[in-house]
Amino acid sequence: MRTLIFDIWGEWGHFRKYYSTSSPLTFSVLPPTAAYGILGAVLGLSKENNMYLTQLKEAHTRIGVGLIHPVKKIMFGLNLINTKGNVWVPKQRREGARTQIRTEFLKDARFRLFVAMDDEALYNKLVSHIKQHKTYYTVSLGLSELLANFQFVDEIDGHWKKSTGEPAEMHTVVPLSLIRHKGVRLQPGKRYKKERLPLDMNDARIVSAYEECLFDMNGQTIEADVAHYYEGTGNNGTIYRYVFLNERISESVVQQGEVL
Repeated sequence: MRTLIFDIWGEWGHFRKYYSTSSPLTFSVLPPTAAYGILGAVLGLSKENNMYLTQLKEAHTRIGVGLIHPVKKIMFGLNLINTKGNVWVPKQRREGARTQIRTEFLKDARFRLFVAMDDEALYNKLVSHIKQHKTYYTVSLGLSELLANFQFVDEIDGHWKKSTGEPAEMHTVVPLSLIRHKGVRLQPGKRYKKERLPLDMNDARIVSAYEECLFDMNGQTIEADVAHYYEGTGNNGTIYRYVFLNERISESVVQQGEVL
């Protein structure tokens, strides 16, 4: 399976956790649900009626996410303006009533995305745009104000692999449901974290799947006994092992090393 690998980073990022309200918190990792928007911006897919999401899902877009930099978080107070309804405005401030909300942000965030599609034309267009550093719309990390940059890393031919029964080095976040008997090989200097991430959403932008995922907060790879994953060799000889977070794979539909 042809897989595009590229890095995306920014000085600030925010991917709001679904359960935070008055003080918004952020996920530590870029969720696949946010990656849909990034891919739509690069490809120039329309946001009207969520057409970008429909097109990407029809192309069976698969997304894997890896951490490159250590996770750092900081809280800021944001001044939000009430722009709806008739409100009392102290001293007749022209910009409207204001309230300050404590908001959590990622600092110096950098992620590595692994992307594959069944639609060859759309995939080739994505690869071309990433290589040329070309987008139709501005790319950001969660919020429109948090501008992001990106860079092509590699394109590999990923092959489906089944667990050998021993931990393997994984370059992406791994759902806990895929970790098998040998579990995770704990290594010094790594900070393992489990976080419940939104993995997929429907055409109405309603999240349809959440799952507990494991990764290293220092931005390094983890070694885990994973039920199944993809493996490919890059141009520089690097062997990448990764999983697509939004791909639901059942062991019962795997035949001869291929996902049907």
